[in-house]
Amino acid sequence: MKKTLLLATALLFITACSTKNAQVSSTSALAGDTEEMKTLKSALDLYTKATINNDVPTLMSFVYPKVFTVVPKEKMTEVLTKAYASGKVPVIKNVKHLKAEPIEKYDGGMFTFIDSSMTTELKSPRTDNPKFEAYMLEMLKKQLAPKGGTVSFDKDKHIYIVNHSDRTLAINENDGWKFAGVNQAKKYAQKGLLAQEIVSKLN
Repeated sequence: MKKTLLLATALLFITACSTKNAQVSSTSALAGDTEEMKTLKSALDLYTKATINNDVPTLMSFVYPKVFTVVPKEKMTEVLTKAYASGKVPVIKNVKHLKAEPIEKYDGGMFTFIDSSMTTELKSPRTDNPKFEAYMLEMLKKQLAPKGGTVSFDKDKHIYIVNHSDRTLAINENDGWKFAGVNQAKKYAQKGLLAQEIVSKLN
C-alpha cells in the first residue's frame, strides 16, 4: 500500500504542482490551427488552470484512464487532496508552453509531446539545518546542470528556486486529451499502459 500511495502522489506531482498563494503566469506558443491542435490548446489551458487552483477533480479528469487500473481513482484523489492541504507541495510559476510536436495518430487515438519551461519553488525540508540545505542545493545543481536547468536558494525564506524545462506527453484516445510528464509516462510504459507507438517515442 505504501508503494501505491507514493505512486499515486508521483503521478500528478510531476506535471501538476500547487500554486497556492503564488502569482502564477502561463503562456502558450503552440502553433497550428487544426481541429486536433485547437482541442489540445483548450485542454492544456484547462489543465493549467486546474493546477493553479489546486482543482483536484479537474486534475483527475486529465489523468490517463488506464492509470486507474494501477492506482484507484479514489485513492489517488485522496492522496493528492491531502498533499495539497499539507502545504508542502512544490509551487510552479511562470509556465510557458513553448511548442508541441506534430500530432501523430495510431490505432487507439493520437498523441504528441509538449515542451515547456517553468520555475519551481521547493521549500527546504530542514530549515533548521544550514549544512543540509547547502548540500541539497549542490545536489540539485548537479542534477539540473546536464539538462540546462539552474537553481538558487533564498536563505531567508528557505526556498529553492529552480528554473527548468519540462516535456509532457499528451494522449487522446477519443476521450479527450490526457497529460503526463515524460518521466512518469516511462513508468506507465513499464507497466504496459501505453501503446507501442508512444513508447517508441519516449526519450
